[in-house]
Amino acid sequence: MVGQLIDLTFAIRRHSPSLKRTWGLVLGLAAAAATWAGVLLARPDARSDVSMLLLVGWFVGWLIGPILASGAAVLRPEYFTLLPVPRRRLAAGLLASAFVGVGGAVTALTMVALVGHGVRTSSVVATLVAVPCAVLFLVLCVAVSRTVYALLGAAMRTHLGVEIAAVQYGLLIATLFVGWLIVSPVVNAVPTFLDEGLPHAAMSAVLGWTPAGWPVQAVEAAAAGDIATALGWLGLLAGAAAVAVGAALLLLTPYVGNRTMRRGRRPIGSRILERPGMLPGNEFGAVVGKELRTWWRDPWRSLEIRSSIWFGLFLAAYGFIADVPQLAALAGVGVAMMVALSGANLYGQDGTALWQLVVGQHPRALRADVRGRQVGLVVFFGIPALVLSTMMIVLTGDYDLALPVLAGLVALCGTGSGIAVLMSVLAVTPGVDPHRRINATDAGENSFAIQIAMWLTSLLAAPTIVAGILLAIGPGWLPAWFPVVTVAIALVNAVLMAVAVGALALRQLSVRLPETFARLRYPGMARAHAGNGWLDRFAGQAEKEAIKAAAAKARSRG
Repeated sequence: MVGQLIDLTFAIRRHSPSLKRTWGLVLGLAAAAATWAGVLLARPDARSDVSMLLLVGWFVGWLIGPILASGAAVLRPEYFTLLPVPRRRLAAGLLASAFVGVGGAVTALTMVALVGHGVRTSSVVATLVAVPCAVLFLVLCVAVSRTVYALLGAAMRTHLGVEIAAVQYGLLIATLFVGWLIVSPVVNAVPTFLDEGLPHAAMSAVLGWTPAGWPVQAVEAAAAGDIATALGWLGLLAGAAAVAVGAALLLLTPYVGNRTMRRGRRPIGSRILERPGMLPGNEFGAVVGKELRTWWRDPWRSLEIRSSIWFGLFLAAYGFIADVPQLAALAGVGVAMMVALSGANLYGQDGTALWQLVVGQHPRALRADVRGRQVGLVVFFGIPALVLSTMMIVLTGDYDLALPVLAGLVALCGTGSGIAVLMSVLAVTPGVDPHRRINATDAGENSFAIQIAMWLTSLLAAPTIVAGILLAIGPGWLPAWFPVVTVAIALVNAVLMAVAVGALALRQLSVRLPETFARLRYPGMARAHAGNGWLDRFAGQAEKEAIKAAAAKARSRG
């Protein structure tokens, strides 16, 4: 059974995109080379700290890498639900198949650096101890990775799981945007780190008690002649690996229960919305209520807003760490920037529920649907953005940025809401049906549309951005009326873009509603009247990119 699953994994990977395999191999080998270089170039007094920090990097990579990549699990347990296979044997085969591939091979090559660390201590005993340490640490990394991946799939049915995934996505997005503020000083400090190690002994002690520090501690103890301590660290590592393997075997079985947890009471949002007079008693009010409830209740919609909030928080954290308080003050602007990106596939997130709009198509219904979705986006992203901006401005004490930040929030929320509904119509992308979603990325995604949404938001909000920058850097030489003009520009910018771009989405939905539904229900189906306008051409290109990405994901998953 195990051998068959490994053969199946090899067959699937052979048919995965060659470019993806190539880049994975290149990046993996580069990371392995960096690890080996760190171990070999570090001075004796710093080698222990360097080795532990590098192993921490590999451990964290295995911990969060598969979670952030939707194709992490080539073979999923649910693929084998109907097969008459013993659950434990299936779990063992799935865990063994996780070692197959570029990640497992490159990590195994990297773990040999532990043996190199033992050799450099000039101790035969330390070298011998390093061999089982390398093997056990590899097993620990892979087993923990699969365990966390399975736990997150189960936890996505709960608010806690959504929060965990949101923290990871927020950290990733913030690192991609401003991580260079942290990376640059770290890179400059590498020579000193290789010579002297960590600056504080307490940091070394903390690393030593992490799972990544146990193999290094065992090797160091063996090199010092303390065999009992070395065996103790080795036993601790073996116990942790055994627990991780046991947890993985327990979790790598098909789940056949409910996809979501039952609520003990009605959500707060629903109770607020049901108060008399809160929403208009027409189609528009119905859509706004539905959207607000969906953003509040649906785990995958909730993941979008929570990821945006964590993105703003990590943005502020990077600003404080890098001693750039102005960046912290822009945390709320970062949340507002995510309006267009997070809402770029609203119809795709709803799945084939769009058929209800198709069978009840009417100009009032379409208008209410588009405008109601815009209002839902502005409310659910605008309020956290405003609260986060206020909090950060108070913490930094940079009150001169209050008006520019407020102008940016208004413009980005309004502009982003229009772009979000336009992208949702033009680049609608089907994902896994809501009742079958497991991973955090199962709701459907289109990187092409997300990139276009990001740049289009920056372009259309440029008047307010320019005015805000001028107000922030030159309050002394600007005329006294310029702050009022900045606010006026922001309001006009937001309303104009929300109405105009939303009107484009409404127009496209009015004439292409059946085709939009067909793209969700029958992805890739040829349509008799695709249209020749620039909106139709963009929609066709977005669909091609989505089909290409879905095919690559399907091949990588199996």
